[in-house]
Amino acid sequence: MKKAKVIFNMDTTLKKKAMAKARKEGLTLSVLLNRATDAFVKNRLSLEIVDPDLAEGLDDIAHGRVVSQEELFKELRVRRLK
Repeated sequence: MKKAKVIFNMDTTLKKKAMAKARKEGLTLSVLLNRATDAFVKNRLSLEIVDPDLAEGLDDIAHGRVVSQEELFKELRVRRLK
């Protein structure tokens, strides 16, 4: 297999934590990144990175913690434009 070198910037703390976790599982960071990339290419890895506020909103919707538009307008004392 032909190999290519990939160079990119990563947060130092994140790199240390990833290396430590990989080491505990008997892997090098290089092997971890290669496996993750391979899984991503083969659609076995999904990256669901969501803004924390959006994630909280989606969780609220999923658990029924919502109010209707009418209720919101009433609570905010706002008239609906027609």
